[in-house]
Amino acid sequence: MKRRTITQITTLLLLISTIVCIITGIIKWPGLIPALGLTYQQVPLALMTTIHDWSGMVMMALIMAHLYQFRAMMKHMVRGLIQ
Repeated sequence: MKRRTITQITTLLLLISTIVCIITGIIKWPGLIPALGLTYQQVPLALMTTIHDWSGMVMMALIMAHLYQFRAMMKHMVRGLIQ
C-alpha cells in the first residue's frame, strides 16, 4: 500500500475511535442519564464503559502511529521554532 493510503486509513480510524470515545464519555457523564429522564437500568453503563475504555486504547495506539507517520514534519517544525 502507498504511504498516503496508510496515512489516510490511520486518520480515518483515529477519527472514528475519537468520536466513539467522545460519545460514550458523554453518555457516561455523571447526572446526564437522570437529566434525560432515563434510569441507570435502561442504559447499559457496563457496556458503555467497556466501549469507552477500548476506544480510548485504540485511539492512543493510533495517535502514536500518527505521530510516527508525521515525525519528519514535526522535526522540521521544532527546528523552525528553535531557530
